[in-house]
Amino acid sequence: MTRVIDRISNRRWCVAIAAAAGGVALCLGIAALPADAEAAGLGESYRSGRWEIMLSPQYTFERNLKLEGGTTANIDDTVGFGFQLGYNFNEHVNLGGMFSWSRPDYQAVIQPSPANSSPPSTQTGTVESGTFGLVGTYHVLKSPLTPYMDANVSGTYIVTDIADGPPVGGCFWDPWFGYVCGVSQPTKNGVFLSYGVGGGLRWDATDVLLLRAGVRQQWIDFSSSGPTGFTTFKFDIGMIF
Repeated sequence: MTRVIDRISNRRWCVAIAAAAGGVALCLGIAALPADAEAAGLGESYRSGRWEIMLSPQYTFERNLKLEGGTTANIDDTVGFGFQLGYNFNEHVNLGGMFSWSRPDYQAVIQPSPANSSPPSTQTGTVESGTFGLVGTYHVLKSPLTPYMDANVSGTYIVTDIADGPPVGGCFWDPWFGYVCGVSQPTKNGVFLSYGVGGGLRWDATDVLLLRAGVRQQWIDFSSSGPTGFTTFKFDIGMIF
């Protein structure tokens, strides 16, 4: 138990330090802007009519789930990453595609069915999730430094380590290792509708470099529990081209 607490504590410290460093860097860059931004070529943003690509380290908070039949699950907080590619139609509107990935641990208390006299059981493991979809972004100001808001409609692919049937054995010809025999375990997985909204602060530092810091609330429409929200903080580093 002490190891688990130490691991979570260390993870939170690492994320906090990274977030603080990103915030300090953003603030220092903003403070370094000249007083006459227009004279320095920063009076207008560099966005309109250009593409942009972003990589996003991110941190998602833990979530307690109440599922069908009384089963509960605690999804641990976790770090992950995201990717976004979009086109700026003008200084305000951007439309693009997004992808994010994370692999948190979970602890579940599984309730038996009414016909089953067994007591509740516990289970631990990992859940791998990948979200991919369309995202629209609105930049409030035309300037390089601007608040932004976004919304997305996506699909989230969930892969668990929960068994979905007995182990399957067999032999096959592998393209690299030749004739191979082994046993594999089918597991539960599925694709679910998801959608989210977010916002934060964006700074076009140069004509090619952009920085963003923000938060996103993403809902996944699980078939057993309905829409479930997850809160993610993220720091985006991108290139405009």
